[in-house]
Amino acid sequence: MTMAGAALLLLAAPPTLALQDAPIAVPAGDPEMAAATLKARAGLPVFFGHATAPSPDEGGFMIKYDLLPGPASEFIWAEIVSHRGDTSVARLLNKPLAPGFVQGQQVSVRDGEVEDWAYWHAGTLIGGATMRVLIARMPAADAKAMRDRFGW
Repeated sequence: MTMAGAALLLLAAPPTLALQDAPIAVPAGDPEMAAATLKARAGLPVFFGHATAPSPDEGGFMIKYDLLPGPASEFIWAEIVSHRGDTSVARLLNKPLAPGFVQGQQVSVRDGEVEDWAYWHAGTLIGGATMRVLIARMPAADAKAMRDRFGW
């Protein structure tokens, strides 16, 4: 089984940049991806602190979650619209593969469903733990281009 939809699509304040059009399949139980997800989840309280009270040089707050929890996974990025308690209202940034969903659709995501998060701070992408794993697996020139674009 693979986990699809780990596409890199980021909101760069203000325009949207499609950085990877096709989903990237990752084997279920991939140890690097599992470690990246744990790291991202540990940072959620700090992320939501920034998302709910951003500084003037912060923006593009987004989360990645499984649109189809269960055997058929599709991990997708969504831009935070609001966050209250343990739930985010967000807009789908990727074009979903799953029927019944469309890019731009508003969804509710519980904090426990979040796999990763990212936001821009003064031109540098903060977070993106799972993206870092995927980028490290790209050909060297592609990986360098992505790291340069993110300020890494």
